[in-house]
Amino acid sequence: FHVTVKVRPEALMRAAKARKISVTVAIAKAASEALRQHPLVNAAYQPTDRIVERSQHDIGIAATTDDGGLVVPVLRGVEQQDVEGLQEQWTKLVEKARKRRLSPDEYAHPTFTISNMGMYGVEHFDAIVTPGTAAIIAIAANGPEGMPITITADHRVVNGAEAAAFLTQLKKVMENPESWLGGSGAPAIPAGDYDVQVLVIGGGPGGEDCARELAENGIKVAMVNNAPFPGGECLWRGCIPSKAWRAAADRIRDRAHDAEMGIQLGVPQLDWAQLEKHRRGILQTRGEMALKTDQGMKVQVLEGFARFTGPHSVEITGKDARTLSFAACVIATGAPAFVPPIPGVQEAMAAGGAVTSDTVWELPEPPRRLCVIGAGAIGMEMAQMFHDFGAEVRVLEALPRPVGEMEQEVADQLMKALTKNSPRLAVQTGVRVQSMAGQRGAMQVHYQDAGGDQHYDCDLVLVATGKRPDTSALHLATAGVVLGERGAIAVDERCRSNLPHIYAVGDVIGGYMLAHTAGQQGRVAAANLLGHGARYDAARDCGVTFTRPQCAFVGLSVEQAKAAGMDAAEVKAPMSIDAKAMMTGETDGFIKMVADKASHRIVGVHFLADHADTLVGEAVMMVSAGLTLEQVATAIHPHPTQTELFGEMARRLLSRLRRSARAGGRGG
Repeated sequence: FHVTVKVRPEALMRAAKARKISVTVAIAKAASEALRQHPLVNAAYQPTDRIVERSQHDIGIAATTDDGGLVVPVLRGVEQQDVEGLQEQWTKLVEKARKRRLSPDEYAHPTFTISNMGMYGVEHFDAIVTPGTAAIIAIAANGPEGMPITITADHRVVNGAEAAAFLTQLKKVMENPESWLGGSGAPAIPAGDYDVQVLVIGGGPGGEDCARELAENGIKVAMVNNAPFPGGECLWRGCIPSKAWRAAADRIRDRAHDAEMGIQLGVPQLDWAQLEKHRRGILQTRGEMALKTDQGMKVQVLEGFARFTGPHSVEITGKDARTLSFAACVIATGAPAFVPPIPGVQEAMAAGGAVTSDTVWELPEPPRRLCVIGAGAIGMEMAQMFHDFGAEVRVLEALPRPVGEMEQEVADQLMKALTKNSPRLAVQTGVRVQSMAGQRGAMQVHYQDAGGDQHYDCDLVLVATGKRPDTSALHLATAGVVLGERGAIAVDERCRSNLPHIYAVGDVIGGYMLAHTAGQQGRVAAANLLGHGARYDAARDCGVTFTRPQCAFVGLSVEQAKAAGMDAAEVKAPMSIDAKAMMTGETDGFIKMVADKASHRIVGVHFLADHADTLVGEAVMMVSAGLTLEQVATAIHPHPTQTELFGEMARRLLSRLRRSARAGGRGG
């Protein structure tokens, strides 16, 4: 069936001109915006009487060839790219299309299609839905009453009401481009007589990346940081100091296997004072480097604590005390360690017998017996590090499995690996901690497991039960900023709060509380303040847990992909078959690749492997760029390296999907 609306395209054309993009690209982005509200229009019908929804927007756009023919290049991942990136991609595709040089990856498997014959003066036409899509829109020439846009839809997937609602939404989006395209392309920073154009509160990865990006583009920026040097939790209490400890633990762990390769060395001894000197030196050096870089980029760095006194003003207390007015603001204040209300925990912390990931950094020596409460990334990393330093460690976790942020099989196999390679480390799940008491060197933790009441005597308790935003000191209500779940600031995909001039990024908004996530969100906020459309997409984020072997992920698991409406498949390669892993004696674990069956796009990769922190980088590029199985399968990987497994997995999954297609869709 067919449904038509008439759209006034003038505002869209002006906005596209201001952003220096083609109207074609602007329409594709507008279609993606409308598809967000009407995902069925982006779905597909499968011959087994099943509707498959797709979260990715791969939009095919008809283009003419030099010899008068017609081809349909596909803009991949329209929903997560800014329009400048789409324009660059489209320019290359059109050039190749004109010469009929498109590869299959560049024209196969669109999820939605646009045909524009209006450029030829055609006043109205109907387009035909192609297999694998549920709808196509036909764009005719602009006339006195507007530009007719007609949708042709597969009634098995999209009914008439849904098609009409989609077109109504598309009309609204196209006629109001300022809400998503930036209208004039000018910075989204209010004009006025303010002390600074943008105030950034917080000097961690999110705040710093945002401030630097804005300063680089000529914006007057001030950044308030609550310490002498920037870097936030990541530099001073998180990523960097913990990985300095991990590096030392790795040296000790690796020495235990030297004899297998014919190397005879003595038992390694830990010099705690020297390790701490090394760790603190790294932090100081990086802190000084960060401050020097910020100042060199003309970011005004202020030391103190900021609280809102109005929607466009703050009061700063501390070293650089003052009042400051701003046109726009980005909140990047992080999140402290969360301490659950366990009886005795506050007294234990006051006595030095219990610490968090924020306060563990002043230990005079490593504990001999350690209890870790919480088996997330922080808890498991710390547990194995102190095990490698010589401690007996017990981890108590309330949930059924550790590292809940990782894929299920990764977590399961990690438990098996720890049982084999960390004999003094015990992980107990499904546990309820009841109380604790004592002081450093003499602590006792009482808990309940399936066997009843238990207790554990230890030198130190590490409470690693995650982080939770605390914005009480900011006086957000004075500015009118709304909070969401668990005290996090509520933001949209552009990192905007409920107020159009106030953004928030990093741990303070919840979600993945990771340094690189905060950095990306900081850049997204800066891009939007500069007038560019940018979004943070959690489905393309990544993470590493630095155990041995390491856990890592990028993108979606097969379960998450299916929940998002994809018909997804996965393939797994055990590290035990890899030549390089055999050479180094690092054969524990596996790599798992997840792809969308319809488009062959790789949507996730999951790791349990030594050196996963390095391997995941290539996987990030696969998922971020929307690479297909064909592209990875035909890429040349060096031998002997563990990266060869990517190509092998892609070829295996392609072969399986092709066999399934030949068999009529069975299997996969």
